[in-house]
Amino acid sequence: MSLFDENAAILRDMEADGSDLGPSRPIDFSHVFPDQASADAFAQAAKREGFSTLVEEVEREEDPWDVTASKDMIPNCENITRNEERLHALAQTYQGRADGWGFFRV
Repeated sequence: MSLFDENAAILRDMEADGSDLGPSRPIDFSHVFPDQASADAFAQAAKREGFSTLVEEVEREEDPWDVTASKDMIPNCENITRNEERLHALAQTYQGRADGWGFFRV
């Protein structure tokens, strides 16, 4: 299953559960990193791409730094998949990786 298909299935399930996917809202893309320097560098790069970011250290042995990159958009497959792929590629340049996405249901 492609990333696009996976995201489509998730969004279909959310809509079936009663979520209104029409309005634009902040979509949060999570990424994990091995150290603070990598996390901070990714956060700065994501900000230059128009995302707001939050860097946090978590109690986890592997990849203990989380960065959430958020941007307002309509939650559809095209928007989510395009930005998820874009941010994952960016995270990889800083020794990180994508760790999912989400948003508050309305």
